[in-house]
Amino acid sequence: MLRKAGGLLIVVLGLVLAFSAFAILTSPDTAPLPDPERQYVIHNVHILDVEAGAFGPLTSIAISDGVIAKIGKGAKLPGARVIDGQRQYLVPGFWDMHAHSFQLSPQLHFPLLVGSGVTSVRDMMDCPQQSDSLIACVDDKRQWTAEIDAGKLAGPRIIEVASFYFERADLTPGETRTRARTYAERGIDALKVYNRLTPQAYQAVANSADDLDLRLVGHLPKRVSLEVALDAGQDSFEHARLFIEQCYTDVVAWRSGKRDDVDATLLAELMVQDHNPDECRTHFAAMKAAPAWFVPTHVTREEDARASDDAFVNDPRLDYLDPLSRWAYRDDLSATATRYPGARGEKALKAYFERGLQLTGEAHRSGVKILVGTDSAIGGARYHDEMAHLVRAGLKPADVIRAATIEAALYAGLENEAGSIAVGKRADLVLLAANPLRDIGNTRKIESVWLAGGLYDRERLDRLLSFTEAQSGNPANWVRLIWGFAMSHVSGEL
Repeated sequence: MLRKAGGLLIVVLGLVLAFSAFAILTSPDTAPLPDPERQYVIHNVHILDVEAGAFGPLTSIAISDGVIAKIGKGAKLPGARVIDGQRQYLVPGFWDMHAHSFQLSPQLHFPLLVGSGVTSVRDMMDCPQQSDSLIACVDDKRQWTAEIDAGKLAGPRIIEVASFYFERADLTPGETRTRARTYAERGIDALKVYNRLTPQAYQAVANSADDLDLRLVGHLPKRVSLEVALDAGQDSFEHARLFIEQCYTDVVAWRSGKRDDVDATLLAELMVQDHNPDECRTHFAAMKAAPAWFVPTHVTREEDARASDDAFVNDPRLDYLDPLSRWAYRDDLSATATRYPGARGEKALKAYFERGLQLTGEAHRSGVKILVGTDSAIGGARYHDEMAHLVRAGLKPADVIRAATIEAALYAGLENEAGSIAVGKRADLVLLAANPLRDIGNTRKIESVWLAGGLYDRERLDRLLSFTEAQSGNPANWVRLIWGFAMSHVSGEL
């Protein structure tokens, strides 16, 4: 009996290994592609002027080979596919300015982004080495963007790639300069700084960014002041913690480590309570003058604030995640709930989240440039949550859509070819069933998306969403992810 059981176990293990090898070595499935037609005329549609923050009267727009060819009631193209806009609302494609790409993103993340109207992203972390089994590297991202432009891959255009982050507290200035040169040789666009860098190492990264003609982006390291970072030329700052921390009355003591032994819940409470509005006004003015961009990603602070909320933990949109990512997402929530325990911890995190919203609104009114980013495993689904949070923060819907489109293009230096609806610009467009200027929630009511001029109508969008959900439940992808994580250079740091 034992011999038979042992033989059966060997057979089962052999089958598992064979399936695993097959999954790793075979190509993943391909997401549904856009309509191959390259010429369209859309009649009977309202077009958003993003700079003015207003929709125009009913008109027509012609698209040819990925570019807006004509706008006006008489817009025509011989042989073009004609679409009735049904008096709906046409806006530029949205840009997620804090996203991350993995080797399986074409199966697990990109279709959801396109299905949510996101046509461009800024990728905020490249590989630490030349290649990686888990994280998509800059060469992958460049190739994917070329395929997306050609209509051969369903995904958002990747408009900027940041390096693997500079994080270790023991990094020396010499090491940072060497790493910066290596990353630049691979073709990245920006150097990304993170939380634990020393001031000396931070300055070395900043000097390298200047010498190599790269952007300096990312977190504000704890030991570096915002004033120093702005003087060093940091172009963008991520996450709503920024102003909460920098406007904390005892920020100097916190920055020096003198608050490291304070309980996490108490520290969150103190940062909200001991708030220096005059200091914040000074920071807002400095950010505006630099100018530097702020990407608050309020959805990440919402994750903290709702870490113990069963409805949030069991958000049905998590069905778009594979089991490994879903586990990691919920494990992060659980760790947050443990670090900030009980009703008091939950209350502190909710107050922290609300303070972040308040300060984003104040920053915007002070002239700080805001961008829309998610930093979420389900970025497509959460993108519209972030837009709604920005309205809660005090931005008008027109301001939010500007931040999601033309402001992002300005950041990228692409305002002459993208970010608004004008003749000669890219045909990255989203057709909405209802007016988003009246209710930002209407950005969710997507009827069609044009990406590089390729049409994803409602049927194709539904197929993209179904594809993502199916891929998240595909055991072959689970094997690829587990193998990718186990073999990755970054598995010990994520």
